[in-house]
Amino acid sequence: MEDRTDEMNKTSERKQVEFYFWIHDAFRKYIEIAMDLILIGLVIVILVFTIKTIYLLGTIIYHETNIPHVISEFLFIFILIEVLRILIIYIEFHHVSVDIMVELAIVAILRELILHGIIQMDTIRLAGVSLLITVLGLLLKFGGIRKVEKYVSTYRPFFKPKSK
Repeated sequence: MEDRTDEMNKTSERKQVEFYFWIHDAFRKYIEIAMDLILIGLVIVILVFTIKTIYLLGTIIYHETNIPHVISEFLFIFILIEVLRILIIYIEFHHVSVDIMVELAIVAILRELILHGIIQMDTIRLAGVSLLITVLGLLLKFGGIRKVEKYVSTYRPFFKPKSK
Protein backbone atom coordinates (compact mmCIF):
# COMPACT_ATOMS: atom_id res chain seq x y z
CA MET A 1 0.00 0.00 0.00
CA GLU A 2 2.86 2.37 0.83
CA ASP A 3 4.52 1.62 -2.51
CA ARG A 4 1.35 2.66 -4.34
CA THR A 5 1.11 5.91 -2.30
CA ASP A 6 4.80 6.70 -2.98
CA GLU A 7 4.26 6.01 -6.68
CA MET A 8 1.21 8.32 -6.77
CA ASN A 9 3.16 11.07 -4.99
CA LYS A 10 6.04 10.75 -7.48
CA THR A 11 3.60 10.86 -10.41
CA SER A 12 1.91 13.93 -8.93
CA GLU A 13 5.26 15.66 -8.38
CA ARG A 14 6.36 14.80 -11.93
CA LYS A 15 3.17 16.33 -13.37
CA GLN A 16 3.70 19.49 -11.33
CA VAL A 17 7.29 19.76 -12.54
CA GLU A 18 6.24 19.15 -16.17
CA PHE A 19 3.49 21.76 -15.83
CA TYR A 20 5.97 24.24 -14.33
CA PHE A 21 8.41 23.75 -17.20
CA TRP A 22 5.59 24.00 -19.75
CA ILE A 23 4.41 27.30 -18.28
CA HIS A 24 7.99 28.54 -18.04
CA ASP A 25 8.73 27.67 -21.68
CA ALA A 26 5.49 29.21 -22.94
CA PHE A 27 6.06 32.40 -20.94
CA ARG A 28 9.64 32.68 -22.17
CA LYS A 29 8.56 32.11 -25.78
CA TYR A 30 5.95 34.89 -25.67
CA ILE A 31 8.31 37.27 -23.88
CA GLU A 32 10.97 36.64 -26.54
CA ILE A 33 8.43 37.34 -29.29
CA ALA A 34 7.40 40.57 -27.58
CA MET A 35 11.04 41.61 -27.15
CA ASP A 36 11.77 40.85 -30.81
CA LEU A 37 8.82 43.02 -31.88
CA ILE A 38 10.03 45.87 -29.66
CA LEU A 39 13.56 45.54 -31.06
CA ILE A 40 12.28 45.51 -34.64
CA GLY A 41 10.40 48.72 -33.86
CA LEU A 42 13.60 50.23 -32.45
CA VAL A 43 15.51 49.19 -35.57
CA ILE A 44 12.94 50.95 -37.76
CA VAL A 45 13.02 54.09 -35.58
CA ILE A 46 16.83 54.23 -35.60
CA LEU A 47 16.91 53.62 -39.36
CA VAL A 48 14.50 56.52 -39.93
CA PHE A 49 16.47 58.69 -37.51
CA THR A 50 19.71 57.84 -39.35
CA ILE A 51 18.19 58.80 -42.71
CA LYS A 52 16.89 62.06 -41.21
CA THR A 53 20.33 62.84 -39.76
CA ILE A 54 22.01 62.19 -43.11
CA TYR A 55 19.51 64.53 -44.78
CA LEU A 56 20.12 67.23 -42.15
CA LEU A 57 23.88 66.75 -42.52
CA GLY A 58 23.52 67.41 -46.24
CA THR A 59 21.67 70.66 -45.57
CA ILE A 60 24.26 71.69 -42.95
CA ILE A 61 27.11 71.09 -45.38
CA TYR A 62 25.27 73.06 -48.08
CA HIS A 63 24.45 76.10 -45.90
CA GLU A 64 27.29 76.49 -43.40
CA THR A 65 30.89 75.46 -42.93
CA ASN A 66 31.14 74.79 -39.19
CA ILE A 67 33.66 71.94 -39.46
CA PRO A 68 33.48 70.67 -35.83
CA HIS A 69 29.68 70.47 -36.08
CA VAL A 70 29.89 68.55 -39.39
CA ILE A 71 32.45 66.12 -37.96
CA SER A 72 30.27 65.70 -34.87
CA GLU A 73 27.27 64.87 -37.08
CA PHE A 74 29.34 62.31 -39.02
CA LEU A 75 30.32 60.65 -35.74
CA PHE A 76 26.66 60.73 -34.65
CA ILE A 77 25.75 58.85 -37.83
CA PHE A 78 28.44 56.27 -37.01
CA ILE A 79 26.99 55.92 -33.51
CA LEU A 80 23.50 55.36 -34.93
CA ILE A 81 24.85 52.77 -37.36
CA GLU A 82 26.63 50.96 -34.51
CA VAL A 83 23.45 50.96 -32.40
CA LEU A 84 21.57 49.60 -35.42
CA ARG A 85 24.21 46.90 -35.81
CA ILE A 86 23.96 45.99 -32.12
CA LEU A 87 20.16 45.69 -32.34
CA ILE A 88 20.35 43.50 -35.45
CA ILE A 89 22.93 41.22 -33.82
CA TYR A 90 20.75 40.98 -30.71
CA ILE A 91 17.64 40.14 -32.74
CA GLU A 92 19.50 37.40 -34.61
CA PHE A 93 21.65 35.89 -31.84
CA HIS A 94 20.03 37.17 -28.58
CA HIS A 95 23.51 38.17 -27.45
CA VAL A 96 25.57 41.37 -27.62
CA SER A 97 29.34 41.40 -27.28
CA VAL A 98 30.88 43.75 -24.76
CA ASP A 99 33.56 44.84 -27.24
CA ILE A 100 30.94 46.39 -29.53
CA MET A 101 29.54 48.36 -26.59
CA VAL A 102 33.03 49.57 -25.60
CA GLU A 103 33.72 50.70 -29.18
CA LEU A 104 30.41 52.55 -29.19
CA ALA A 105 31.24 54.25 -25.89
CA ILE A 106 34.62 55.43 -27.21
CA VAL A 107 33.06 56.90 -30.35
CA ALA A 108 30.32 58.61 -28.33
CA ILE A 109 32.87 60.17 -25.97
CA LEU A 110 34.99 61.40 -28.88
CA ARG A 111 31.88 62.89 -30.51
CA GLU A 112 31.05 64.82 -27.35
CA LEU A 113 34.63 66.05 -27.12
CA ILE A 114 34.53 67.33 -30.68
CA LEU A 115 31.07 68.84 -30.25
CA HIS A 116 31.84 70.74 -27.05
CA GLY A 117 35.46 71.46 -27.85
CA ILE A 118 38.46 70.38 -25.86
CA ILE A 119 39.68 73.94 -25.40
CA GLN A 120 36.57 74.98 -23.44
CA MET A 121 36.86 72.07 -20.98
CA ASP A 122 38.38 72.56 -17.55
CA THR A 123 41.47 70.57 -16.61
CA ILE A 124 39.83 68.09 -14.24
CA ARG A 125 37.07 67.16 -16.69
CA LEU A 126 39.61 66.78 -19.51
CA ALA A 127 41.79 64.54 -17.32
CA GLY A 128 38.74 62.44 -16.40
CA VAL A 129 37.66 62.03 -20.01
CA SER A 130 41.23 61.18 -21.02
CA LEU A 131 41.42 58.57 -18.27
CA LEU A 132 38.05 57.12 -19.32
CA ILE A 133 39.11 56.82 -22.97
CA THR A 134 42.42 55.26 -21.90
CA VAL A 135 40.71 52.71 -19.67
CA LEU A 136 38.18 51.82 -22.36
CA GLY A 137 40.96 51.47 -24.94
CA LEU A 138 43.01 49.25 -22.63
CA LEU A 139 39.93 47.19 -21.84
CA LEU A 140 39.30 46.73 -25.53
CA LYS A 141 42.91 45.84 -26.30
CA PHE A 142 43.98 43.78 -23.29
CA GLY A 143 40.76 42.93 -21.46
CA GLY A 144 40.10 39.73 -23.33
CA ILE A 145 36.59 40.82 -24.27
CA ARG A 146 37.12 40.50 -28.01
CA LYS A 147 36.07 37.11 -29.29
CA VAL A 148 38.19 35.54 -31.97
CA GLU A 149 35.26 33.65 -33.40
CA LYS A 150 32.92 35.42 -35.75
CA TYR A 151 29.17 35.23 -35.83
CA VAL A 152 27.78 33.03 -38.54
CA SER A 153 24.85 34.81 -40.08
CA THR A 154 21.75 32.99 -41.22
CA TYR A 155 21.23 35.58 -43.95
CA ARG A 156 20.45 34.14 -47.37
CA PRO A 157 20.06 36.36 -50.43
CA PHE A 158 16.67 36.57 -52.13
CA PHE A 159 18.13 35.84 -55.54
CA LYS A 160 20.77 33.29 -56.34
CA PRO A 161 23.81 34.72 -58.10
CA LYS A 162 24.11 33.80 -61.74
CA SER A 163 26.74 31.15 -62.25
CA LYS A 164 28.81 31.08 -65.40
